Amino acid sequence: MRAAAERAGLRAAPWLLWFGVLGGGIAWTLHTVVDWGLEETVCRSGNDDLLGLPLRPVLGVLSLLFLALAVASTVVAYVLWRRLSVAPAGDDLAELRRGRASFMALVGLVADVLFTLMVLMSSVAVLVIPVCVS
Repeated sequence: MRAAAERAGLRAAPWLLWFGVLGGGIAWTLHTVVDWGLEETVCRSGNDDLLGLPLRPVLGVLSLLFLALAVASTVVAYVLWRRLSVAPAGDDLAELRRGRASFMALVGLVADVLFTLMVLMSSVAVLVIPVCVS
């Protein structure tokens, strides 16, 4: 009975598994595109502020948001991988699905750790390197 409920719960949230797999990559991509786009647009206008706010704090807040997204994705992938690796065995089809989902969570975990480190290093660069230097 409990195994059936756990399997039903795992089938009810495939978006969570996909978030665990793709979330870190999406966070890094958004961080790169949004930060670069804002900095390029603001600096080309001849200013170093965005809507009256200094650009460096805006980029810092955005970096923290994208870092939080990457960390959340890493945590989700880890929790799903742990939960799936200790799930009780079922019939062949259920075992195949569990194995595939466990593999996806593990790949997501490894990728998310790397993407989290990339967002972290990019965030340090954003906060250390001066903006709008011509």
